[in-house]
Amino acid sequence: MFKFSLFRIPVTVQWWFFLLAAFLGGGLRAQTPEAIHRVLVFMLAAFISILVHEFGHALAGRFFGAKSVQIELHGLGGMAMFPGGSFSRGQNILVTAAGPAASIALAMLFFAIAMVVYRDGEPSSYAVSLVHYFLGTMMTINVFWSIFNLCPILPLDGGHILRDLLGPGRIKLTCIIGFITLGLLGVLLWTMTRSIYNMILLLFLGSYTWRQFQLASR
Repeated sequence: MFKFSLFRIPVTVQWWFFLLAAFLGGGLRAQTPEAIHRVLVFMLAAFISILVHEFGHALAGRFFGAKSVQIELHGLGGMAMFPGGSFSRGQNILVTAAGPAASIALAMLFFAIAMVVYRDGEPSSYAVSLVHYFLGTMMTINVFWSIFNLCPILPLDGGHILRDLLGPGRIKLTCIIGFITLGLLGVLLWTMTRSIYNMILLLFLGSYTWRQFQLASR
């Protein structure tokens, strides 16, 4: 892992964050210098995207009075932590929503940049083609990750927002809605992508949701 600080917020990055980013970027299939360069560009885009997303949470938490804020990027994405912090239900919703809002804002920024860069037509050099790929990847990651992350499934942001909207006495209902969403999402993703990784991710989310359901049932 490596650590750094940005805006006086400590950030820890686990090495398996980059391993998974390389895998998602096609690292297992990269056999040419061009393919390896694209994998590296994807890893950079993933790092910037997840970091900005978590900073959305972190800065919102600081705004609502959190004295201690930490960010960690790991193989399943990242998390903003507020040791000892306490928010109201409304503040929790806003802190949670700030992450996807930051991602959407980042996607819009890179869309505006892309409109300027793409105006020149086809890439005139290999370096420019990598810039085009980076811009496209930034837009794709932030748009699709925001959509997925807002699904009402724990521990995604959408699940946390739903949990806070329904209240602490309705965790089981939150989990039931999450199970239904997982089932629909599983059918959709398998039909569209046939990706084993997507199915593993949904199984992980289902396992987490089941644990929360069991805890709420006790």
